[in-house]
Amino acid sequence: MDVTARETISSTGVASEWRQGWHLVALTAIGITCAPTTLPVYSIGVFVGPFEQAFGWGRGETQTAILFSTGLGVICAPLAGWMVRHLGLRLTILPGLCGLALSLALAGAMTGALWQLYAVYGLMSLLGAGAGAVGWTSLLAQRFDRARGLALGIGLSGTGLCAVLMPQIALQAMLLWGWRGAYFSLSAFILLLVFPLAFMLLPRGAEAAHSDENVQVRALGGQTMEEAVRSRHFWALGVSTACIYLAIGGIIPNLVPALTDKAMSARDIAAVLSAFGAAIVAGRIAIGALVDRFWAPAVAAAVLIPASIACLILDGSLEPSHAIVAAALLGAAAGMELDVLGFLTARYFGLKDFARIYGRVYIFVAAAAGIAPLAFGHIYDVSRSYHLPFMISAALLVVGAIGLLSLGRYPDVANARTPRHAARA
Repeated sequence: MDVTARETISSTGVASEWRQGWHLVALTAIGITCAPTTLPVYSIGVFVGPFEQAFGWGRGETQTAILFSTGLGVICAPLAGWMVRHLGLRLTILPGLCGLALSLALAGAMTGALWQLYAVYGLMSLLGAGAGAVGWTSLLAQRFDRARGLALGIGLSGTGLCAVLMPQIALQAMLLWGWRGAYFSLSAFILLLVFPLAFMLLPRGAEAAHSDENVQVRALGGQTMEEAVRSRHFWALGVSTACIYLAIGGIIPNLVPALTDKAMSARDIAAVLSAFGAAIVAGRIAIGALVDRFWAPAVAAAVLIPASIACLILDGSLEPSHAIVAAALLGAAAGMELDVLGFLTARYFGLKDFARIYGRVYIFVAAAAGIAPLAFGHIYDVSRSYHLPFMISAALLVVGAIGLLSLGRYPDVANARTPRHAARA
């Protein structure tokens, strides 16, 4: 078969995947705005000031809540992987959305005890586990093959949408009804918009319920979860991802305070945040398309090294234009990691036990993203400066890039297709 014929078959397969799965990509983009590791991180900055005025909580105390909403992912991500494997996507994602909405409503009923803040943010992770990245990534990884990178990039670009949309919803509601109304509004967004869409569009029947699970698992190529965790690739991918998330997860909640400390105006800070959010979306889509064509670790490294330089720029005395460029470089790095993680999990371990393997790899994400805001906040409290956090982030991004490059070639076993894809080919 000549090159032109192969390209024609490939393009036909890609078009077929998009015809059958575009609505699931759109649903994922909306659904991931309400992931328990996404919504709390991007919205908590809105509540720092009101909590300080109402209860006297400091920055570090408030941001410690992220340790519970994100850090508990070390337990909840494997749980979500088990649920996808044994219950199916509908019975994983739909209860997770309801659980997150309930937790947000409970946050609106807090009376001022700091333990209540930590408890409700912990509930966001526990009750909302099914609505996290494991479920949404599994949905797209199982339904896309030739266009998997782009599908994951577009679908998971919902984190950028969350960065732009959720703080605005909370801010507008806060102006009208106070911080309690802000939490109730975020809960209503899930119940009135995201849940109905997921209920209508998520796969139903035997495919969703995995009623013939044993036949399906045997037909898919790749490793079991037990085999994967004993491999070098698993630990290289996990440690590299942890380094990246420690860097990005520490910067995100501290970016506004760091810029404020440099006497940057509210208007300029808003421009920096807009550049950051836009770069998350653009980075996910562009990088998703690139990893379908090029070796994904090299693509990731080409994004992470400039992001490391951006940390050095932000640490210096900077003009607003420099901060905007630096924020865009960091946004691209923040935007690429979840979809690249899902893509690499599928390529190095296959689809045979994807949800459970991804759930285990996600432990590194949850631990790093949960620890980072607390650690960076306390470093600031001790040093009264963001110099050391920015230096640490710059180094971690370089280490993460080197770790991903160490993964080496894609194993052949991970190139296996689902029976549906094989039938079309």
